[in-house]
Amino acid sequence: MDYQISEQAVLSACLRDDSGLSSAKACELLTESDFSSEAHQKIFNLINQKHDINEVDVCIELPECSQEALALGERYGGGKIDRYVEQLVSSRNQRITDLALKEAMEALDQGTSVENIAGQFNSKVAKALSSGSGQSKVSSAVRKARDEFFAIDEGNSTAVSTGFKTLDFAFGGGFQRGRLYALGARPGIGKSALAIQFSHQVASKGYRVAYASLEMSATECAGRMLVRDSMVYRPRKKGDLNESHRLKIEESVKRMSSLPLTFKDDNKATLDSFRAFLFQERAKGDLGLAVIDYLQLLSAHGFKSRTQEVDFISRSLKQLAMELDVPILALSQLNRNLETAGRDPMLSDLRESGAIEQDCDTAMLLSVHKEDEEDSLDQPTEVIKCHIAKNRGGQNGLDELLDFDKAHGLFKVNLPNRLN
Repeated sequence: MDYQISEQAVLSACLRDDSGLSSAKACELLTESDFSSEAHQKIFNLINQKHDINEVDVCIELPECSQEALALGERYGGGKIDRYVEQLVSSRNQRITDLALKEAMEALDQGTSVENIAGQFNSKVAKALSSGSGQSKVSSAVRKARDEFFAIDEGNSTAVSTGFKTLDFAFGGGFQRGRLYALGARPGIGKSALAIQFSHQVASKGYRVAYASLEMSATECAGRMLVRDSMVYRPRKKGDLNESHRLKIEESVKRMSSLPLTFKDDNKATLDSFRAFLFQERAKGDLGLAVIDYLQLLSAHGFKSRTQEVDFISRSLKQLAMELDVPILALSQLNRNLETAGRDPMLSDLRESGAIEQDCDTAMLLSVHKEDEEDSLDQPTEVIKCHIAKNRGGQNGLDELLDFDKAHGLFKVNLPNRLN
């Protein structure tokens, strides 16, 4: 389909459609730069400003474009514009991709690292994958909000369940797209185990999951998942596994092998490499959850202080969540002095940066439940309190008590002592 014909057909449909629906669709998905001539750009901008206009309005408002406006009406009778809009979007995507590829090749010739080139290339191409200019008219935005409300009410929310009813309720149905979730705890409390459980839950529902571990190998992560799925202890010596154990493990391997989940292990990961990883996984299909374990091990180049570096990483993760329209779960260490403070963790205990508490939409803080603290060290199960310290757009301060089976890496709701 000829590009010129497509843009003329789009403008014609907008000028001839009295309902304003064609204008709303075009303005939501297209930008001024999608039109090749200056006259078409001016007409589109006028449509974007006023929506419900016709050829006469264009002649009055833009007399220099009157001849072009009248020609549009004569040559194209309006009608549905979906396929023409799609053609313009496709052409824009190709232009952006070609330009990004050209810049990547130039950067490679200049000696820029492949890792940095991949991150920059994927970021630029993401703009082609996202529709429109990032601006939404109130009319289209409020309709989208309405659709989300109705979807939640009808049980068709795009949120992905965490596997815990209290957390799902607090989050508005589960992990929400475009949001950054922080999961903070001191070492040994179970934040990686809970993140792996979240990932297993999301993947088991058919959603793709990208899990970047900067602390454990992919085999270790998969091993933890295998233990919790099979409920067979990890063997420590020869003869620990009997035939029943082996059968359960094999059954779990069959179930897990089909999960749309990818582990990436890299103890020297940078923000650019994590970004590239997410774009690679996103290209395979829609992402239901992305995990970084853990944030303080991620690095970025060009900063004088670690605080500035973590601030930048935190802001970038939020931007990445919005750019890819995927929930990102960022695990975080808590400050060491919390161990001697004799209190539950707070947002300000998130380590190395105050930006994390500002940038995240939701923050969950894990700690050993006080009533269980003295007896938990030598017990196979301990009670962990999951405190929702921040919840943008939801209820703050909710607590959920979870039984943590340390040997199997499995969290379950602590029903006898449930706080809410």
